This record gives sequence, structure tokens and C-alpha cells, in this order.
Amino acid sequence: MDRLLVVAGPGAGKTQVSALRLVNLVDAGLTPREILVLSFSRSAVRTLARRIEQLASTAESLVEELRYMSIRTFDSWAFRFLRQMGAQPAELLSASHDQNIQKLIDVLSGPSRSQAFELLSGVRHLIIDEFQDLPGVRGTLVLTLLDLLAPPTRTGVGFTVLGDPAQAIYEFAARQPDAAGARNCWKLLREQYGAGLRQIVLDRNYRSRPELASLSASLRQVLGGDADAGHKLLEVRRQIGLLGVSEVPLGPGWLETIPEGAVAILTRTNGEAMNVAKKLAGSEMEGGPVAVRLQSVGKHAPVPAWIGALLGPLKSTTIVQSQFLKIHALSRDRLGQPTCDAIGLPEAGAAWLRLLRASGEADASASLDMADLRARLNWPDAFPDDAAPSGNGVFISTVHQAKGMEFETVVILESEPDKEDKPEEYPEEEAHVGFVAITRAARQLSRIPPGQIYRAPTTWTFGNGSRQRLCHRWGGWINLAVGISGDIDPCSFVDPEVHGTSDDVAETQALLLEQARQLCGHKVMLVKAAIDTNRYVYNIYLQDDSGPGRLLGRTTAQLTYDLLSVLGGKSPLPGKIYNLRIGDIVTVVGPDETTVAVPAQFRASRLWLGVTLFGTGDFKPFRKA
Repeated sequence: MDRLLVVAGPGAGKTQVSALRLVNLVDAGLTPREILVLSFSRSAVRTLARRIEQLASTAESLVEELRYMSIRTFDSWAFRFLRQMGAQPAELLSASHDQNIQKLIDVLSGPSRSQAFELLSGVRHLIIDEFQDLPGVRGTLVLTLLDLLAPPTRTGVGFTVLGDPAQAIYEFAARQPDAAGARNCWKLLREQYGAGLRQIVLDRNYRSRPELASLSASLRQVLGGDADAGHKLLEVRRQIGLLGVSEVPLGPGWLETIPEGAVAILTRTNGEAMNVAKKLAGSEMEGGPVAVRLQSVGKHAPVPAWIGALLGPLKSTTIVQSQFLKIHALSRDRLGQPTCDAIGLPEAGAAWLRLLRASGEADASASLDMADLRARLNWPDAFPDDAAPSGNGVFISTVHQAKGMEFETVVILESEPDKEDKPEEYPEEEAHVGFVAITRAARQLSRIPPGQIYRAPTTWTFGNGSRQRLCHRWGGWINLAVGISGDIDPCSFVDPEVHGTSDDVAETQALLLEQARQLCGHKVMLVKAAIDTNRYVYNIYLQDDSGPGRLLGRTTAQLTYDLLSVLGGKSPLPGKIYNLRIGDIVTVVGPDETTVAVPAQFRASRLWLGVTLFGTGDFKPFRKA
């Protein structure tokens, strides 16, 4: 088995090489189970999976197999492997990604090393993508994994490591004590394998138009040169400043000017990305005709809506394949293609395979246990890391979150020069960030000059350091991010005491399903509600004009506590919170035990539909009398 190090510049075909390598290994006789593909982010995984689909003229079932068994982020694979080694899911879910990866390193290099080797003994080839962005524990994990499965002294297991030092933008992670830097990982890999490591350099840009390819090549030369870091950053920013600017300012009207295809707006911070999304939405109640997606920075993707839509009404504790296929066919006919697309409903065979694997059943199983499925749905490895919507529309993301992705059109938001996080503290890394933003574009590249969004919120810490939110004070107003994990009561979407009656619950669930596409991006309003003496939460309403419309659900006390923390005892809780929007329609997994009188329709499955929220909730505090 070959051991390759592929150094590939932007647009030089790194993703194509990864996809070809994977497909060719399968064609050569390796089964998907014998290949392990790891990448830094879900976005990079999605890009690779889509390229495989383009290359492989195969049935969807094979694409599903490649996607499911082979392509993972480091975080979800670490969760899965530690579970297989006996770790408790609850313990892993309560730990950070880095903590879980460190646990895995300890397993692979410690007393359990032989057990881990036995569990991985079926792996014949590893593909490691975006190696330049693996400083810290992830870089150490790669070196430890290679040492276990493919040491220089033993043949039989090959690997392909791909990356580009010029695109390294996560070096900050290596500033932690005892963490290996990205450059050091490259050096260690070369030293460890020596002549046994074959290196391939790809430096021709096939993705971008000639003008963009030329810009990329010139900046790559600057970044690899001997100039000081400050000069490199100035040159990258100078080139960004020369990009064209739309004559239409950022807002709903700006969306009418964008070309067809995938358009990305790339920002430096999460707060900027959130404010760009708010600016594009404007004051309209509903989401516009152009799909606008804000890249989430949560721990893992939510449970897709199609599961709750199909299995929510199920009365039995198990479901057999023939029964599921009938439900799938009836649902597709009843809902129609637009709604099926909106809830992400896969083809029947692929949907059944995803449910089997999410529940822990074997691929050949003809039935699954609903309790097992329900217990695992919220696990990070329950679904493929590339299972996310794609296609036309506007994708808003930080440069870091967009790493490894490709777009026809890229628009770069220029940050305010005096913003609070002062990235110039690390000028060389900032130069690389700008370079990565520029090189995401295939056809068109432009910029949004400073001053077109409100001052971006910054990260505040709550709950004794257990959670973070974006927050900003200005002009007597407070903007606080709402929609983080734990903000919304999962049972509130089906609680008759919240909605009024079981019929009201059924109407709300039908609305979430039948209007899934139209509701994404719709404004919601939070209205304070007393649940006991001096105990308050917020009801979540669809906003109609300037007032509350249909009730959807309710927040938890977590949001109330964080609001009180922001207010610092100087103001009462606001009566209403404005300008939040629905992110997605999702499946909610209800607890096995609850005091809520869940309607009979959902009592057996404990699965129903709910919403995610995004944006900052805006309110004006008033001083206590």
C-alpha cells in the first residue's frame, strides 16, 4: 500500500485527488469498511462526499456506504470509536471535542493500545484531509493513529495525507501548552517515514478563472516567501481592497443582484456572520425567495426533520423495513416533492439504511427498535457528517467554518479596522485567513466594504463558564444570541398546556411539516410568560406584522438566567424580544420520562417536529423603579 503526502494549492485538485483515491481503492478491491477518511470539518466532508457522487457512476446505496462508513470528522469519529471501546455516551457528550480526542490519543498509545489495534485491524488505508489545519490534539491524533496502524517498519496499511501549508488557519490551537504546531506535524511526518513517504506536489489551479488563479498563485508566493508577517498581511489585505463592490448595499435588495449558483459571504468572526444574516433578512417577516443559510457553530448537526415527520405518529415500539417503506411512499405522495425536499427526505433505501445505522443495527437488519433509535439520535455520529443541504442560495460563514469548501461566487466582508478582537496580534495567520477566503471562489470574487453591518457582537460567557453567547450593547439596546443548545424546551412543541389543547398541538405540528420551506427564515418573537410565582420563561411565537402570531414552543430557564446575568439586576426581564428567526425545522427527541401530557399521536415514538432559532434577540432594558 502506498504512503503518500499530497501538497496541493487552492483549486489544484486536492478534493478531486481524495475522491479519486477513495473510489479507486474501492475499485481495486478494498471494501468501504477497510478505508478510513478523516477531515477537519463537516464542510470539508460534505465537499468530498459531493465530489465522490460526481465521480462514482454508482447506485445511491454505494454512495451512502462510502459516506457512512468512511468519511468522518475527527470529532464524530473520536466519539464513535471511544463508544466502541466502552466509553459511556453521556460522559463523552458532556466533554469537549478536544477532551474526547485527547482520550482517544491516550487509548491509542496507552494500555488499551492492543485492544484499539484489534478494533481497527480491518482498516487497510487511511485518507487524512486538510492536514495543515490539524495542530494541537488533532495533529497528535493523526501521528498516533499512523504509528498504530501504519508504522514505518510494517507494510500492509497505506495512507494518503493531503494539505497545503499556505492554507493553515488553525495555528492558534497550537498555542496551547504542550500542543504540536501544524508545521511541526508536517516535519514529524516526513522525518518518521523518510524515503518510505512519496510526496506529490499539485500547484496548478484548475478550479478558478485565470484571473483568480493568477491572484491565488501570486499571493501563495508571497506567503511562502521571506517577507515579514506584517508585509504578508498588508499585501493580502491590499488585494482584497482591490476587489469589486456591489452598487447595491447589503440588504434584501442585494440578494436580487447575485448570480445563479452557490454564493458564499465569508466573514472573520461569528458575530459578523450573524449580523450579515440579519442585514440580508431586513425587516421582512418571512424568509425571502433566495435561501440564506448561516453556518452553525454548534457541537453537531440537528436531527433531520424527515425522521419526525415519518416516525412521529408511529405507535409500535419496533418498525420493520416493509412497514417503513410503505410509510415512506405514502409520505412522499402526500407531502409532495417541495416539502420532501424541505425536510431533507432521502430515497427510501438510503433513509432506511441511515435509520438502521443510527439505531446501532446491522445493515442487513429487517427491523429496528425505536427505543434504541431514540436514545442515539442526538449522538454526534448518528448521521453522516456530509448530510446537509447544498445547492443554490447564499451561504454565510466565517472563513474558518468554510475551510475546504468551494463556491462559484465568494464575497468577502471587510472587517472594521478597530474591532475588538485585534487579529493583527498574529499577522501571518491573518494573512493565511485572507488567502483562504480569496481562494474559495471559482468564478467571481468581490467584497463588502466596512460599515455595511452593525457592530458585531462578541462572545460572552455564562453559567460559570459552561456556555457562550454572542452579545452586544449599543444605543440603549441589548443584542443577545438565542438558540444555543438548551435554550428551547423540547416538550414545549407538543405540550397541550403550552398550546391550549391537543388539537392546537396537532395544528402546530402540521404547520411545521407542511410549511417547512416557508418557515425557514421567518421572524419569531419571544414573549415573557409566568410559569410560577417569580419564575419566567419565553413563549416562541411566529411574528405577524409587529405582534405575536401562532405559538410554536417555549424557552427554558437557561435563557432566563442568562438574560438576568446580562441585565445584572439593574433592569427587569424584557416583556418581548425581537428579530430572531427560524433556522431549521428539525426532529425533536422527547425524554422517556416527562410530566408533560404528550398527545397520544406522539406518546409512543417520542419524536416530533420543532424549530431551531438563530440571530440575536433584541430588546431595550428599562431600569427598575
